[in-house]
Amino acid sequence: MKKWIFLIALFAGGYHGVSQVPDTITLDYCYTQAIKNYPLARQGDLLGRSSDIRIQNLNKNYLPAMNINGSASLQSDVTAVTIVLPKGLPEIGMPVPAKDQYRVTLDVNEQIWDGNITSYQKKVEDASLRVDQKNLQVQLYQLKDQVNQLYFSIFLNQENEELLNSSKERLESKIKEVRSAVLNGVQLQSNLDALDAEILLLDQQIIGLRTDRSASFKMLAELTSVNIPETSHLVLPDVRISSYGFENKRYENELYDLQSGKLNIMKNMVTTKWNPKFYAFGQLGYGRPGFNMLSNDFTPFWIFGGKLSWNFWNWNQNKNERRNIDLQRDIVTTQKETFEKNLRISNNKNVAEIQRLTGMLEKDEEIIALRSRITKSSSSQLDNGVITSSDFVNRVNEEIQANLSRELHRIQLVKAKISYLYTLGKL
Repeated sequence: MKKWIFLIALFAGGYHGVSQVPDTITLDYCYTQAIKNYPLARQGDLLGRSSDIRIQNLNKNYLPAMNINGSASLQSDVTAVTIVLPKGLPEIGMPVPAKDQYRVTLDVNEQIWDGNITSYQKKVEDASLRVDQKNLQVQLYQLKDQVNQLYFSIFLNQENEELLNSSKERLESKIKEVRSAVLNGVQLQSNLDALDAEILLLDQQIIGLRTDRSASFKMLAELTSVNIPETSHLVLPDVRISSYGFENKRYENELYDLQSGKLNIMKNMVTTKWNPKFYAFGQLGYGRPGFNMLSNDFTPFWIFGGKLSWNFWNWNQNKNERRNIDLQRDIVTTQKETFEKNLRISNNKNVAEIQRLTGMLEKDEEIIALRSRITKSSSSQLDNGVITSSDFVNRVNEEIQANLSRELHRIQLVKAKISYLYTLGKL
């Protein structure tokens, strides 16, 4: 019975339910799960296996190629030799080949030296594999940016919801006081209605935050392939950066270098097309006629030998191909320079954003302290009938906004630092 319960629970939970999800979720954990479980990650092994197969095929270029060929033909005429002799001499009969001919052969061709083409083809294949693998790293690294957006969106929604709930509790406490004052005829009903309306507005905002958070949790779960409960506690990373100098460690930078290296190999390979090629060949056959064209008997025959092939002039095709590869390499260079420039622009933007948010956080503390004192004073004024509940609500909202701004700036600062590290490839 216990076995069946376990199996039912296993299948009901699906794939995601098998893995143990920690109660506390960190950004690094999301990075790891997203990269590990992303379908594209499986390409790493597939690329290597595919390259191995192509290398194996290239290694067979020097193995003999064997073909069985057969033919049967009927022709309108054949070569005949007529010898005219002086009268009185006996005629000489010359054999006449048959008009129907048959042949079956085994042809063997083996490449002795191909001018180093195969050697360079294997080098190009190896370079292509390294380019593909680095490109895969580039694509997987970009997942971290998607994780960042979702992670900080969830974190910001959670923090804002906590602040709104705290403000709601304060208003509810004040409502009890005002309701008692209304019953005693000290306060107007409109003051109580204004506070109740503000509670409803806070409830609306909380509903919106919860909806956004739920959607972000689902997207993060899909991205990481882990069933992350909405009750999970997300940890704000503690990011410490000693200096903000520019240092490009992105995989794209290495990718461009590998692409240039591959083009260099391809350019060198063009030269091999000028080299002569040497082959060995052989033919073993049976048919009529054999190599003796004057015999009408079925006979076996064979031939073995070697040959040289040298295309010493191809009308500058090799030269143009090398020039084209140089142009492709220049294109890669411009792509690398463009990427580097855009990276510097993004880096300057990130550093400026960090500096801006750091300064704003310093002022946030001062603003919150002032707003808190104003709200306390307004609460006392409302109790004494000096101000209306609308005035008090405005003061409360101003304090809420100040706290929300501080939390927003605090999370944005961490996100800006993460963005700085991501941009430079340091995550």
